[in-house]
Amino acid sequence: MQAAVSRPRSGRAPLRLRHGRLLLRASAIAVTALAAWQFLLAPLLGHFGGRFEDFAAYLGAARGMAAGHSPYASFDGNVSVVMTGFDYPPFAALLVRPLALLSDSNAVTLWLWLSVACTVAGALIVARTLLPRSWPRTDIALLAAFAFAPATYNYWHGQMNPVIFLLLALALRGYVQGREVSTGVLLGVAAAIKLSPLVLVVLLLRRGWWRGTAAMLLTVVASVAAAIPVMGVSGVRTFVDTVMPSLTRETGWIYNQSLGGLLSRIGDHSVLQVGGASALLHTVVLLAAVVTLGACFFVVRAGRRDPAERGAEFGLGVVAMLLAASIAWYPHFTHLLIPLAAAAGLVAARGWRVERRLAQAALAALAVFGLLVPLVVADIDMNSMVSLHASAAWWPALQLFSIPCLAAALLFVALGRSLARSRTAGCASGSTR
Repeated sequence: MQAAVSRPRSGRAPLRLRHGRLLLRASAIAVTALAAWQFLLAPLLGHFGGRFEDFAAYLGAARGMAAGHSPYASFDGNVSVVMTGFDYPPFAALLVRPLALLSDSNAVTLWLWLSVACTVAGALIVARTLLPRSWPRTDIALLAAFAFAPATYNYWHGQMNPVIFLLLALALRGYVQGREVSTGVLLGVAAAIKLSPLVLVVLLLRRGWWRGTAAMLLTVVASVAAAIPVMGVSGVRTFVDTVMPSLTRETGWIYNQSLGGLLSRIGDHSVLQVGGASALLHTVVLLAAVVTLGACFFVVRAGRRDPAERGAEFGLGVVAMLLAASIAWYPHFTHLLIPLAAAAGLVAARGWRVERRLAQAALAALAVFGLLVPLVVADIDMNSMVSLHASAAWWPALQLFSIPCLAAALLFVALGRSLARSRTAGCASGSTR
């Protein structure tokens, strides 16, 4: 009787699993087909509906350099809290310079295709590095690239994040596989295009990867040297003296989901317009960043470690990078795909019961960034915020916009606790030997 009862149960579970995989495959095919039309074919037919306002700054910088001007000529950090003009490091200006050779429509199409290619490639690398081989990793990667709202935001607005995401994905693979120098070089290139990946040097230092650390820093220095012949020393100086101070100030605009953004909203600082510098706020934000990176440093360790744990270390570093940044706009959380996949890999390796809290934190972050933000925050504009500012509900309502940051922080804590637990277990087993 017991055997007769057990057979149907064991048969139903695989059937449900097959149905789930079929549904996943159908979903992946559907979103990929839709994306192929929206982002690959429609631009060729003149039907692409993206605003691409962020890309306009890149193209403007390229055309400015072609005319002999600085890429930062149109930068203005005082117009609004989101700034205007090109605000990337000199090496990024060097990379966008060839866009000036193309017409506006061709440049938009090329950049859109590049963004899609980088995101898909990055998602495939992340899935194949962090997820179990038995999982439908390609289907999951395609869904991540075409259904995760922070990722798709970049396609419609022309952001630089897909390029950084691909570099981080490649660095993740090198980090898990123990390739020290290549990991350092890839992180250095990412930091040369966008400053925030610089903080990931904490991973290299904690593992004792001195050659990787040197490779990362030398790559950053080499990137600046490569940009000087194109824009001159004055262009580099403009970035350091004018652009960087604006990038490192605190802003509480609702799309900023770093810890600095959260703390700025608590203080109602620079939400709708640029506010004066606050020494107290700056100190608190700096301390929060130091604590975040310090926690990351604590749980990473040198020596042998399971690949799932190495992936979780890198994922933890990526969340720390987003939280510790002075500015982490909503589309920057495309990079959250790395810690989400790392959490899934760790749960798969250790089991749901052991990592239940980590799984819950990952699902919460996925729901907030993938569903809540695009459904609620995406439809709110500056005029709506100005109207709300005049009411008594302003400050309480403003704090609700920090829910995404809190979800990311919860994921950071859950990943950190899981890694700290294995670190403690490893230390204990080492002491017994």
